[in-house]
Amino acid sequence: MNPFKLLRDARANGRGEITLQRRLLMFFLLFLVAVMAALFIILFACGFFSAGLREQTLFLDNELGHLSDDVSKNFASVSLEGVALSRRLSEYLDKTLADKEIRPSELQAAPEEIEPLLDGCFDMLTSALEKNRASGAYIVLDATVNPSLPGAARSRAGVFLKNMEPNALHLETPAIRFMRGPAALARSRNMTILPQWQMEFSVSDDGFFGISTRMARQASLPLSRLYHWNGSEVLAGDYQEAILLTVPLVASDGSIYGVCGFEISAMLFKLQNLPDNTGHTRVFAMFAPVRDDKLDASRALFAGSFSQASGTINGTMAIAPGNGELYSFTSSDGEAFTGLYTPVHLYPKDSAHAEEEWAVSVLLPSADFEAVIRSQNRTVMLLLLVLLVFSAAASFIISRRYLTPVIGAINQVKTKAGGEYKKTNIQEIDDLFAYLAEQDILREAKADALIPGETISERYATFVAGIKTLSPAERAVFNLYMEGYSAKAITEILCLSINTIKTHNKRIYMKLNVASRDELMVYVNMMREKEGLGVVGREP
Repeated sequence: MNPFKLLRDARANGRGEITLQRRLLMFFLLFLVAVMAALFIILFACGFFSAGLREQTLFLDNELGHLSDDVSKNFASVSLEGVALSRRLSEYLDKTLADKEIRPSELQAAPEEIEPLLDGCFDMLTSALEKNRASGAYIVLDATVNPSLPGAARSRAGVFLKNMEPNALHLETPAIRFMRGPAALARSRNMTILPQWQMEFSVSDDGFFGISTRMARQASLPLSRLYHWNGSEVLAGDYQEAILLTVPLVASDGSIYGVCGFEISAMLFKLQNLPDNTGHTRVFAMFAPVRDDKLDASRALFAGSFSQASGTINGTMAIAPGNGELYSFTSSDGEAFTGLYTPVHLYPKDSAHAEEEWAVSVLLPSADFEAVIRSQNRTVMLLLLVLLVFSAAASFIISRRYLTPVIGAINQVKTKAGGEYKKTNIQEIDDLFAYLAEQDILREAKADALIPGETISERYATFVAGIKTLSPAERAVFNLYMEGYSAKAITEILCLSINTIKTHNKRIYMKLNVASRDELMVYVNMMREKEGLGVVGREP
């Protein structure tokens, strides 16, 4: 019910009058509106309606904290192992070529030595892959077995081993498979050759091989400052996206043998870094390079159940401030996400690739995030609405029941059934009934004091004239009656006995021509009314 509508309806009747029930109902409703408004203000001030936002922020922040720690530790561990593997392989290549009196820079001139060199590196790759959480280990030499073949300028000899159990998540039961290199090496060890097998690697100037070898030749830095993490890509002839750790193979004379390193496949990253999706079925994690303050999703790895986390997010993702501490992420195709991100430092500060930035983010579609917030606030609003309706109904019932005795009393006054008023046990109403009954008695006394043929004005004039005949003692008693004192009170004031007062009363009644004290008080009150002093109360 709208209290303002009630007021307008009441004023529309022409008199502008409002019934007691409507007036009380309006008071209750206005009070209810004020209480509900205060409740809303308190809830907003206490952040109640943002509790859902804080809860989702805390969830994303916790997930991001766990994931960023795990990614940092795992990639740092693999980086150290890659540098150690590079040193072992470089020492082996130095020793083997020195025994054959071949300088590192002359390796391409002796293609017949490539397969034996790779055979010697095979066990080191296998051992490194078995004890590290990586999906693959490889070595690529800056040489090709047959330089005369077409495309030899982009072909490099090497070995690539894959751990398939399952994607290196269980180190105690590795399942090593052969994907690149001379097939004779796999057959001699009874190792399964994958269908994606190729003899050599296809390389490019801006690929993992070209970037690392070029930087190693240009920068005079220790090996621990030359390793490089390449964004997610699919090797030529491979079947799976992966991030490659590439470490240069540096000879003792400073020349470059090639590169080696480890692979972190998209599947391995997903298995290792799944976010908690019990509350959000489409939450996912992303590990991506940062380019111009944007996440390069085209070279990122994903973990999560969201369908778009399977690699269909292409291009870059713009970052902008969102709700509270959260960020808004927008993909190149306009898809909106909400979440958090934090940088991950893959390189030392003095590394050759220190300017490259990476970040881990935990995201979910903005539509899902907003739906959760709306759902939580909708529940609160529904409860408040139920409370409002219940309170309005209670106000109507209470106002009606509260005014029932008042309306009944008014009806009694209107009808005056037999001149009797029924007791209501409400003090104010019962006091009103007592006053009205007293007035009825006074009116009856006035009527009884009149004699046939005599008007009340004549009788009143006789009463006033008789006052002058009172003796001083009688006048003192009369004056106290005029002031409303009872006979008992007068005895105390004048220090007289009750019998003396009774004697004075008889003389006063006779001289004033009245038959009783009630009749006396009728004329006393008439005198006071004429003088504007009000009516004297009756003796209790």
